[in-house]
Amino acid sequence: METESQERAPSSAGIVVGGVVVTASAAVGALGGWLWYQWWGPPNKGSIYETLDGRILWLDPTDKGIAHQFNGPAQYAIIGIGLGLVLGVLAALLGRRQALVALGSLIVGSALAAFLAWGVGNVLSPPDPQQYAKKSAVCTEAPCKEYDAAIEVSGWTPFLCWPLGALAGFSLTVVVAEWIGSFRGSQAAQRDAGTWLAAPGARQEP
Repeated sequence: METESQERAPSSAGIVVGGVVVTASAAVGALGGWLWYQWWGPPNKGSIYETLDGRILWLDPTDKGIAHQFNGPAQYAIIGIGLGLVLGVLAALLGRRQALVALGSLIVGSALAAFLAWGVGNVLSPPDPQQYAKKSAVCTEAPCKEYDAAIEVSGWTPFLCWPLGALAGFSLTVVVAEWIGSFRGSQAAQRDAGTWLAAPGARQEP
């Protein structure tokens, strides 16, 4: 009976660690989505135009080089790396005795965080203005009807920033913890060796 309870304890601890890591990842991902939109906003405004090749597009004439459009993916990536590092450190600290469980939960949690950050940001954002790009909405004379820009992530690369940041934070924390443990161990060994080599009369009582 004692053996069964001992085996059950690590299993229960692993479940707790995994649940906390995934739950924290979901919360941090939602926070990341809110931060992403706050950083990106307020949205630019543009109108519907017809290009020389006949395409009907939403365009913002004031956004030179489409800088505002590319800000969204870049800001998402930066937030993903930063908050991913935080999640990695948290998972490493919580999973000191359940490292594999913490690592597996971190991989799942960081993917969930990336999705939730994207989802929350898009929920807060205005809808894609390209849906209004119809022939009847084309601006032919000023003042033109304006539509807000929408936040977006182009491509899948920015999504990788969450798990990459999380793994970097986890690895760094493990390495630092190992170094601190080794340093303390060597210091303790030196103290013990010094006490053992000292003359009996010179030994200090603890």
